[in-house]
Amino acid sequence: MARSIRYLRLKFIFLFSVMILFGIGCMFRDLKKEVAEYEQLYALSGKVTQSSHKGQVIVILYTVKDNRKGIVEYTLTQDKDQFSFMVPEGSYYLAAFEDQNSNLAYDKPEPAGYFGSPGLIVVSPDQLKAEGTKGIKDLNIQLSPESDISTDFPTSLDGVTFIPRSFVKLGTIADLDDAVFDSENGDTGYWKPLSFLRNCGIGVYFVEPYDPHKIPILFVHGATGTPRPWSEIVEQLDRDKYQPWFFYYPSGLRLDRLGFILNNIVKALHHDYGFNTLYVTAHSMGGLVSRSFILNSYNDKQDYIKLFVSISTPWNGHSATAKGVKQAPAVVPSWYDMVPDSEFIQSLFTKKLPPFTKYYLFFSFKGDCSMMMANNDGSVELTSELDYRAQADAVRIFGYDEDHTAILASKNVINQYNLILESMSEQPKGKQ
Repeated sequence: MARSIRYLRLKFIFLFSVMILFGIGCMFRDLKKEVAEYEQLYALSGKVTQSSHKGQVIVILYTVKDNRKGIVEYTLTQDKDQFSFMVPEGSYYLAAFEDQNSNLAYDKPEPAGYFGSPGLIVVSPDQLKAEGTKGIKDLNIQLSPESDISTDFPTSLDGVTFIPRSFVKLGTIADLDDAVFDSENGDTGYWKPLSFLRNCGIGVYFVEPYDPHKIPILFVHGATGTPRPWSEIVEQLDRDKYQPWFFYYPSGLRLDRLGFILNNIVKALHHDYGFNTLYVTAHSMGGLVSRSFILNSYNDKQDYIKLFVSISTPWNGHSATAKGVKQAPAVVPSWYDMVPDSEFIQSLFTKKLPPFTKYYLFFSFKGDCSMMMANNDGSVELTSELDYRAQADAVRIFGYDEDHTAILASKNVINQYNLILESMSEQPKGKQ
């Protein structure tokens, strides 16, 4: 049996290598197209305030052509009245109204408003790149019954593209059994990141409404992952003390960008809820994203991340990605950052973790040694899991005879994890 399992693993690794070398199938063609389109898109996001909540708030995106304003698309607010769009380079306006009679058209005196008065929003790739961002945020709109939308801004939405939901998630409530967390979506996030953004979005999900008396624990999945594999750990949390949050993201994107995005999302949640303590727990590649996020947060003078636990994280990347970057017909963007000693990985260790953040390193070692991989846990080499730079920041290191994915369901791992939680002394505090 062990010999058969070893054979199947070697066969899988061989086929994966062939796939990288020769680009079998349409996967790489789709990937190349998706990445090219994603690189041409930018995020516009904001909130709508002063809604009377007597109707659904509709946000309309306009562009200008031949001195005339035209509707590009529209969406509905959600999650703390926030909205977002993905747009190419260009100039835009934003308007919103509360559709109190549910006819998908603006009628006076429904509360309405613009971003600005109205203000032109210029999406310039060069300017955004210079600012180190890929979007414009805080495009907030205040509604008022005394305001109206002028006639040169069309408001009839018949035949206009409807974006059913904001692609940025700020505390969307969903059960871990929800279809959005199906494993197929995790695969899509890796190989078709733009499709994932359009269909699933990116952000932090809750499983229950925010409770200021509970400490939030942010769980971060790895490559091709979703929040669902965290279910075993979540089921054994003390839910009187802790509330699980989940960062759900397309794992094919650049990891430094994901760390930047997660920091902005958590800052927005902190603004809304005012929590004084956040714990972060990450699996596999999610540990790299999380460390990037934590360093960004510290750089922004935030001090609420008190605990960080990484599980089976490839702290020095994965050698297979180096082959993919060199030889594949199309490259998953995160591969660039997963190359051993990549610029991204080096950047993670130029600074120590914050002094107020306790870090625990969990690693798994149930794997085989082969021509393709040195000692490993079935997916990640131990030399990467136990990179000396990560070890240097750890309060303690725990090793388990589990493979790369089974470690998340290990009773010994979960028991030790809960002991670590019990050892923390923070008391939750947030907005009521």
